[in-house]
Amino acid sequence: MKHVYLICYDVADASRLRKVYKCLQGAGESLQYSVFRCELSKEERQELIERLWGLLKLSEDRLLVANLGLSESRGADCLQYWGVPRELPNSTRPLVI
Repeated sequence: MKHVYLICYDVADASRLRKVYKCLQGAGESLQYSVFRCELSKEERQELIERLWGLLKLSEDRLLVANLGLSESRGADCLQYWGVPRELPNSTRPLVI
């Protein structure tokens, strides 16, 4: 069972920033600068967190992982976008208000 996670990061060093971006690029969809939406199983989430843990310098960087819920329920529809419409994977409608 997969959950939708919103992952946001603030990385102080340009080299680490690129590595974190590449790591997340393989795990989900980039929504904005330093913000990713990832659909992950419990095991996939743990593997991703372990990879990110090895890239970050916790005395300088920050990472936020928010569980938005099951991908088949609340997690699929709990994001709103303002401005230029954006479609999520497997969605036929843009999320705007």
